[in-house]
Amino acid sequence: RASSRGAAKGKAKAKAMVGAAATEAALDPRAELEKEAEFIFESLQPENDLKGVLKLAQFAEVIRMMNRRKCTLWGDDPAVIIKREWTSIGGSTSREATLAQFKAWWPDFFEATNAEIAAKDAAGEAEAAEKAARFAGDGMWKVVLRDLKDAIMEARNKGKTPLIIDNTENHRAEAFFALSLDVHIIECKKMIMDTSKAKGATVEEVLEEERQRFIKAKCFKYGKTVLFRLANTACDLKGAFNSEVFPSLALFDAAEVARVSADASKVKDSPFYKMALDRDEVLDLEAYGIASEFNVVALTHFQEDEYEEYLQSAIPLHLFQPIFPLLE
Repeated sequence: RASSRGAAKGKAKAKAMVGAAATEAALDPRAELEKEAEFIFESLQPENDLKGVLKLAQFAEVIRMMNRRKCTLWGDDPAVIIKREWTSIGGSTSREATLAQFKAWWPDFFEATNAEIAAKDAAGEAEAAEKAARFAGDGMWKVVLRDLKDAIMEARNKGKTPLIIDNTENHRAEAFFALSLDVHIIECKKMIMDTSKAKGATVEEVLEEERQRFIKAKCFKYGKTVLFRLANTACDLKGAFNSEVFPSLALFDAAEVARVSADASKVKDSPFYKMALDRDEVLDLEAYGIASEFNVVALTHFQEDEYEEYLQSAIPLHLFQPIFPLLE
């Protein structure tokens, strides 16, 4: 009886040790990844043969699988990663990979991929924080030219119309807009010149011409960026060059633009409704309203330390976010 009780105790101890080992394995991330490696390897074998090998085509599918799992971390075609990891597993010399090689490689590859994602996320968070700090406050935003689009969008998000103070050499910021197909340019200097004694046009005639250009370009419908190119003038867009048929002041009001763009039905009670004069223009505006991409920007060549003095009587500065582009 004593010997049977001893044998029973031995079996129980062995069973407990096996259970502890299994628990330890379950808690060991590498052991779990090695099991996953076996499963992946087996699934890629024609007859689920663990004694087989992986060729480059099968191995490449493993990388593509990981790329899909990680939301195309390496782009649509991870060819560079395939080549790098095929070399890492030893496939570039033997032209194949065994189960032992795959089990040794997979955990490190898995962990390195997660580390790459974590680093990318951290970099994105740091960039977002830096961007938020750069576009904080209502003062002058100084941004490099490549970030001008971001600055324009941030100004719009805070309910302000961007005012670009372009003091760059050869007016590089202005050239950026001039070369864009989705930008409608209003030449403020031309409006002033056209109403001069030399040209003799009335303000009403000039504004009607601008209204027709604006409507013909379908700026509202197609969500164009409308650029008021002030150049080195203080064009009176608060007074003389503002009317019911061409409401410059309302166009500068980003909050009013956003209100109408969010709900096409509100266009009828907006200051933009009277820009449509004939039946077709009215139907078009009522049907499409103002596209969400529509934006208005003003651009001046006046210097940073003088633009307020010259423009305070010409445009409603309180509606604008001043942005000062810098070259690299």
